[in-house]
Formats: sequence, C-alpha cells, structure tokens
Amino acid sequence: MEKDFSRFLTGQMGESLVVAELGRRNIVATAFSGNLPVADILAMHGRNTLRVQVKAMRKETATIGLGSLLNIAQHGPKQVVSKVDPLDDPDLIYVYVYLGECLAQVQFYILTLRDLQELMFNGYTAYLARHGGERPRNKESKHASIATKDLNRFHDNWGLITERLGMPSGTI
Repeated sequence: MEKDFSRFLTGQMGESLVVAELGRRNIVATAFSGNLPVADILAMHGRNTLRVQVKAMRKETATIGLGSLLNIAQHGPKQVVSKVDPLDDPDLIYVYVYLGECLAQVQFYILTLRDLQELMFNGYTAYLARHGGERPRNKESKHASIATKDLNRFHDNWGLITERLGMPSGTI
C-alpha cells in the first residue's frame, strides 16, 4: 500500500511559500521541515532573528487542537472554557497559508500565538453558547475549526514580522 504524503506535502508547500515571500521582502529565511520543535522557519534581517510557525491549509477551514491555547473543563456533557495563562510563547509568530488551487490564490495570514488564542477563545465560546455549552457531536472533543474568514484581519500582516526584525516600515 502506498503511503499518503498529502499532509507532509501541505506543510512543505506552506513553509516553502512563506520562505519565498520572506525572501521577496529582503528577509533571509530557512525552513526546518519539522526538525525544530519550536519553529518551522527561522527568519533573519541584519542581526535580528525570529522564529515562525507555519500552518498550511488546503481548504478554507482547518482543524486546530485547543489544548495549548484553552483550558477546557468537562462538566457532564457541557464544557467550560478559559484561556491558558501563561502561554508558552505568546509573541511567537504564526503564518497561516491558504494554498488555494493555484499560486494566484495563495493567501497569507500573520498573527501571534496570543492573537490565535484570542481568536479561538472567542470563536469556541460563541460556538458553545449557540449549543447550550455542549458540543453537538463529540461532547469531549477539544478541537475546533479555524477558517480564512476568521483570519481576515491578519491578511498579509507582514508588518508584524518586519517590525519584529527591526526593519523600516513600508519595507517590501
């Protein structure tokens, strides 16, 4: 039986596209393809370096495990949610890459781990509120979806990276 490499290829494409886009912005970057536990990409400008986590999406929605972002307490069929505090690295940069069907459809969403936590907390608590505090199917699941529409305010937020690297504003 042939091995399914689609998940690996999705990650590889996402990392490669982010490295290429960083290069276009005069930032030296290299991908570690899962070989570093704390980052997918190391970016550098001058003497400043930055760790970047990449999440690639083939569809406009992706599943995300909430365990490192949210505390989810199970009370019978209901879930009670609070934010993990403190986060391991709240300022870690995340780049979500929507791959689309072709290169012209690729979209980048750049945010911090803290931003991601806030986004997931607000979305997940709203989801639970719509369902009376219970997940409709798997009552004990600690996963949620994230969609490109949820990430829109972070679309092409490259300034977050250039600012962290000490680059002049407006740098492309």
